[in-house]
Amino acid sequence: MTSSARPFVGIIGGFRQIKENPALLDEAQKYAREIGAALAAAGMGLVVYFSNDESLEPHVVAGYVKALAPGAGEGSIRVRYAQSQKNLVKFAEETTRKDVFKADLFPSDDWEAPFYRSLVAADGVDAVLLMGGARSTLIAGQIAIARPLPILAVDKFDGAAGVIRTELAINDRSYLSAATHNISGMVAWLKNRCDAQTEVRAQARVRESRYLKGISQQEKTLWAAGAFFALLVTFFFGLGQPPEPKFYGVLTLTGLIAAGATGALIRSLIWGTEATPPSTSLLLGSIAGFVAGLAYLVPQYVGKYGVLDPAATKVEATDKIQFVSAVLVGISAGVGFDTIFTKLKKQAEEYPVIAPAKNS
Repeated sequence: MTSSARPFVGIIGGFRQIKENPALLDEAQKYAREIGAALAAAGMGLVVYFSNDESLEPHVVAGYVKALAPGAGEGSIRVRYAQSQKNLVKFAEETTRKDVFKADLFPSDDWEAPFYRSLVAADGVDAVLLMGGARSTLIAGQIAIARPLPILAVDKFDGAAGVIRTELAINDRSYLSAATHNISGMVAWLKNRCDAQTEVRAQARVRESRYLKGISQQEKTLWAAGAFFALLVTFFFGLGQPPEPKFYGVLTLTGLIAAGATGALIRSLIWGTEATPPSTSLLLGSIAGFVAGLAYLVPQYVGKYGVLDPAATKVEATDKIQFVSAVLVGISAGVGFDTIFTKLKKQAEEYPVIAPAKNS
């Protein structure tokens, strides 16, 4: 829907086919003004394309603006026109209620482009009102049917709107007619159709969101499983089949990276949003696990080198315990990687690196 608060109705039609009948023309223009007033009362907005007197739009706009309370309806009439129409589309009401009108210039010289595209664009129209009209109204009606959009086709006067109304009534025997419904009833019917379509679209968005979230969760599960498998491999070699002492330090650092990645991906899987890419969690978690785990190990190696001692000949039980403890710290760091980086940022701000002054 183009507006969550106000449905916008494309006003399409004209009176060229009855301009030789002054009485009927006067009746049609008055009817259009009454429809405009009813649309304003229903809280609906307008999308208009032409302002010449033979078109439907200026008469609907006149009734619409007149029915608005002072100061109300800002931006409720969108005037959509091509570059070539820039100085041609002008409504009389713009001189007194300019705030109600919002220009929607289309960067093209062809008037048909902004007209027809508004019927299919996401920010175009939510419904259409057809009345009178000829070829362009007939084409617009067919586009609206195909989309589909809620359509109020007024069959009171000659023109393409009656053709569209007949077509709609074939598939919907309850479709209203100007002969059996007054203007207020027809506009209320159109508003209800818009509200129903809004609800359908909202439900579709919810289903799409759930589907995307499910896909995202599956992807994150695979990433988390891969990181956890890598962590299990480091545990296997760190505890069950330890390498030579000179390689044990490298294995420990690898375990810290795997632990941090596992923690971050598990956090993303449980608490994160689907907008967070697994690759981001993997990278930040790996760095956090490496930094926090190393910060945990360094004080323990001071004065007692363990596997870091060049003279060490085997991996002792204490080395394995340090390995497990560091990995657990790495997992915790991965889960709270944002806390780790916030702390590092704060430390960098408190102790900035200042380049030494050059001697003159």
